Amino acid sequence: MAYPRQSVSLDLDTDVTHQCFLHTSRDGHLVGIIEFSKPSYVLKWGDLEYFRRRTDELSVMPFPECINAMIIDIRDVVTFLDNEVPIIPWRLLEEECPIRLVVPADRLEHYAGLFEPTWLTTDVETAIHELREFMDMFVH
Repeated sequence: MAYPRQSVSLDLDTDVTHQCFLHTSRDGHLVGIIEFSKPSYVLKWGDLEYFRRRTDELSVMPFPECINAMIIDIRDVVTFLDNEVPIIPWRLLEEECPIRLVVPADRLEHYAGLFEPTWLTTDVETAIHELREFMDMFVH
C-alpha cells in the first residue's frame, strides 16, 4: 500500500533578489557583501524569510573559510525594514563578528533608531574601509 504524499516547494513567494560578493582584507579576513533589492512596498512573510535565508547562508559558506565580517546593503529595498526583519545572521552576532548595514542616506536617521548605530553607513566603500581598519588594526 502506498502512503499519500503531497508535493511541496521550498521556493518563496517574494520579489526580493540579491547579489553576493567577497572582499579579502590585506590580512586575509573575508568580508561577505550581500546586496538586496525589493521593488515593491508590501512586505510579506516570504520576503522576511528570503532575507533570513540568504544572510544566514552567506555567513556560513566556506570560501575556503567562513566569512569574518558582513556588509548588508539594503539601499535598493524600497520598503522600510524594522528590527523585527531577520536580516542579521545569528552566527555573526554570537561570534561578535563586525557587521555594517548600508542604508539609503535619506533613511539613516530612521534606521539609527532600529539598529546598532555603529553598524550603519550609506555606501559600500565606506563599509569596506571601516571593516578593514577594524580587522587589520591589530597587526599593522
